[in-house]
Amino acid sequence: MIQLDPRSVSREVKRNRIPIDFADGVKSNCDKLKRWPYVCSNCSNRYNKNCPFVKLKYDSKIAQRKADANLTNSRKEIDLDSNEFNKLDSIIKKGIDDNKSIYQISIENKNDINKSITTLYRYINNGYLTTKKIDLPYAVKYKKRKHNKKYDYSNNNKIDRTGHTYLDYLTFLHKHPGIYVWQLDFLGAIKTDNNHILTFILPNLQFTLLNIINKPDSSKVVKYFDDLEEKLGLDAFKDLIPVILTDRDPNFTDIEGICFSKITGEKRCKLFFCDPYVSNQKPNVENINKQIRKFFPEGRSIDIYSQKDILEKNLILLRTPLKSLDGYTPEDAFKSVYGEDLYNKLFVNGER
Repeated sequence: MIQLDPRSVSREVKRNRIPIDFADGVKSNCDKLKRWPYVCSNCSNRYNKNCPFVKLKYDSKIAQRKADANLTNSRKEIDLDSNEFNKLDSIIKKGIDDNKSIYQISIENKNDINKSITTLYRYINNGYLTTKKIDLPYAVKYKKRKHNKKYDYSNNNKIDRTGHTYLDYLTFLHKHPGIYVWQLDFLGAIKTDNNHILTFILPNLQFTLLNIINKPDSSKVVKYFDDLEEKLGLDAFKDLIPVILTDRDPNFTDIEGICFSKITGEKRCKLFFCDPYVSNQKPNVENINKQIRKFFPEGRSIDIYSQKDILEKNLILLRTPLKSLDGYTPEDAFKSVYGEDLYNKLFVNGER
């Protein structure tokens, strides 16, 4: 049983019937072909060459190839009139110029764009739009990077990280399933820069905090967390930031300073370190660093930016709808989980 309406089957056969190869008839007005089954399959003269009519048959394989070809051809062209196309082209171009992703552009302009993300990428790949593939972040392949030498963290090799290694981290996660883990890193800067951008992300919510630290060292990193505790309160800090995962940057070596409250001496979080030269153990912060390169291009100085500039870019990240959050923003996700009051404490009067 094909479980289809008889009328659908009838239309399919009539639409896709073809002449039989050995037919030599010149007439096509056989009365039998005007009704079901519309082909010569049930006619006693179907093999009779003396039949004056064109003989028709239905071949399912040929019909399927025809349907596939029609489907392919229907997707080759743009199903828009000139005004709709120009409007779409303008929206995509403006969004890309503003460093937005195709997904973000689609979500923010859903009333004006009625095409899927896949279709928009196809328009770009086929060269229909003003925006080209090379204009998309990370859409083109780059040459393999040359690694002259690995980062030299030899000056902190003597730090005792017992209980804070990546294996300890995995053990802790096993004993505390579902706990939220923040990832911490510095965005790379040129050697002459005094300012460095601290990147702090909660991957579950894609929630990122950015902060400028001038001539960073371990004491200034500790001060960053002390300031966070002062804004949030110790209990809120412990609830929000239970675990931090970072690399072996010398600026993160003051384990006690980061993990313990300066005010009460109470433990406020757990700190774990990735293994040396294994950045994929904290992939989320590495990815967000790549994303914010659209604001702070590699090879350009960060010293020209103020804390206000960093905050502006931080809020853009937090207010960007993400596919991983079903079209919601990290700001929406944070407020839903932790509440608006805690969010406002992090961004008091638009400042942090």
